[in-house]
Amino acid sequence: METGSKKRKSLIQLALLSAGHFFNDIHSAFLPTLLPEIIRKLSLSMTQAGFLNSATGLVQMLTIPFMGVLADRTNRPIFVIAGPILSSLGIALMPFAPGYASLLLCLAVFSFGSSTFHPQGQASSGAVAGESRHSLFVSLFSGAGMLGAAFSPLYAVFVVKTLGYRGLPVVLIPTFALAAIVYRFMPRIDFTPSRRSEGGFLTSIWQVGRVIWPVWAISLARDATFQGVRFFLPLFLTLRGGTLAQGGFAIFAITLLAVAASLAGGWSADRWGARNVIAVTLILSPLAILAATFAEGPFSLALFIAGTALLDASSPMTLAMGQKLTPHARGVASSILMGFSWGLAGIATYPAGMIADTLGLTVTLRGFALLPLISLPILFRRF
Repeated sequence: METGSKKRKSLIQLALLSAGHFFNDIHSAFLPTLLPEIIRKLSLSMTQAGFLNSATGLVQMLTIPFMGVLADRTNRPIFVIAGPILSSLGIALMPFAPGYASLLLCLAVFSFGSSTFHPQGQASSGAVAGESRHSLFVSLFSGAGMLGAAFSPLYAVFVVKTLGYRGLPVVLIPTFALAAIVYRFMPRIDFTPSRRSEGGFLTSIWQVGRVIWPVWAISLARDATFQGVRFFLPLFLTLRGGTLAQGGFAIFAITLLAVAASLAGGWSADRWGARNVIAVTLILSPLAILAATFAEGPFSLALFIAGTALLDASSPMTLAMGQKLTPHARGVASSILMGFSWGLAGIATYPAGMIADTLGLTVTLRGFALLPLISLPILFRRF
């Protein structure tokens, strides 16, 4: 039975962790939102622009497993504090990057910050909850990150419209303020750190990956389309005469509706079966995105938003399928289906940029739209 003071302490810790998640993820859409400005400033090709997103995915893929191991070895909120600072620092330095290589370095700092925060933040949100409120606390922590990601494009547009592109260092103020508050009120997190990792890390990933690869393949196709459209859509809109604000609104709407689609997808799977709901989303979403590339004006934008957001309806279902296939290793399955799949999907924007340079951005978006359809045979044969 938890005492009143212990409950208050856990609520304060959850609030600080959730605030960290919000301010870490609120920088997540700055790159796609400001991509037209970045391309104009540095005279980038589509190939170079596509590699920017690929680089962030690659850094995340390579660093997040090791940051998870380090986070398990301390109960001090080192990574919860450092993560949002590094994420905002990478964004703040972007306007002062004199060339492409220095911009990549800025984005590496941003991506490493996200990798630094998430393992300790996710684990700590459950650790401070206690057994009776574990699911609630983890859900609230995750919701704070989703909210930050949803408002990220609006935040980016607001800062640039108010202070100009070189005013981005202002994003450092809230993250440094939060770091001071966390350091003051949460010197330690309530869990016992491990001294060493259990078993062979790479062996565990390989054993789980062999079992869940069909689910991972479906997740990869879905995430590649989601990231590709989300990344290139603001640029596509500006090439059609749109504004930076319209591109930011499109990403905001996609992210917000994706959260709703994810919740609706989980509910629908309980009623009609995960396989059926996944199949519907993998068919309807490509059709909507393809139609958007042929349509014009607000109708085109609405189709892009609806089609891309609909993809996320299958996220909780693929995660649940992977965990059911490996009940002995749910954590490893989740990291493969969420972290590794998302990072690898981000790398797809680099070859997509090459295609855009050669065949145009419209053809590239149509190619992204078709990827979920390729995963349908796997879904029908394996499940």
